[in-house]
Amino acid sequence: MDRPRHLLIILNRRAAQKRMDRFRAVLGLLDAVGCTYEVKETQAAGDAARFAAEAAAETVDAVAVAGGDGTINDAINGFHPATPPLGLIPLGTANVLAHEIGLATDPAAIAAALTAGRCLSVVPGQANGRRFMMMASVGFDAHVVGGVRRSVKRRIGKLVYVLSALRQLLRYPCPHLTALVDGRPVTAATLVVSRGRLYGGRYVMAPAADLATPEFQVSIFRRKGRLAMAGYSAALPLGLLNRWNLIDHVVARRVEVHARPGDPVQADGDTATALPVVIDLADQAIEVLVPPDSPVPSVGASRKTTCLERSYGA
Repeated sequence: MDRPRHLLIILNRRAAQKRMDRFRAVLGLLDAVGCTYEVKETQAAGDAARFAAEAAAETVDAVAVAGGDGTINDAINGFHPATPPLGLIPLGTANVLAHEIGLATDPAAIAAALTAGRCLSVVPGQANGRRFMMMASVGFDAHVVGGVRRSVKRRIGKLVYVLSALRQLLRYPCPHLTALVDGRPVTAATLVVSRGRLYGGRYVMAPAADLATPEFQVSIFRRKGRLAMAGYSAALPLGLLNRWNLIDHVVARRVEVHARPGDPVQADGDTATALPVVIDLADQAIEVLVPPDSPVPSVGASRKTTCLERSYGA
């Protein structure tokens, strides 16, 4: 052992303000096993990407993001081929990626994944060149996300999305959009382009999606209008979207939407860009530290690894 394992921890304190006890407990467990770390706090959008881009594999064994899915999204946009693996300290509202890889939110599970997890090679999606790890969407869903105020989200959590949905049902007419899905024309009121199965926490949106396979599952909400969107919104938390076959799914690698220029496009729970949009796969895979018993199969990087083993073959 040439030196102790070392983590760069990117902390979004504003996103994590209700869960700082969890964060401190994780640090205590890392201390207990001799895992050293440096904590860098974000102050503005883009900081997480910059910190990740500056992480040197020679001195850092993993880049651990302490925050929510939005902070992860920011960070992965700074990853380059030499960036160390991505680790998670889930402290956000939904923690969709953490749920997707089977990472529990108790401190012991988080610390174990950071120090004894295995690497999963994940090819992110990208919307107009901006990467996303879990999903992107256009239509009503993107308008709901675009209407969320972060300050309110920090105070009331997931309820903010319900309130935003109600406002958008009054403001947005929920029209049909025309898209090209792998070159095939599709008409829908909302499209959700997923890399993983889950949406909004533990809700299953795309049951056949697989982070380990470089392709999208595109969920097609075909019915337009406010009443249809209200029905879809009620069906999601009840698990009825797929049980009652209310939406269609297709596998694809590229989605293009050119209608309604200027309308928002959401990615990983935040507005990422605007229409028109091209959603495709990034040209670079990112290694993600997942729990040793993660339900996600490891295609591409199947061996067990720790943040120490990655650099030193311990």
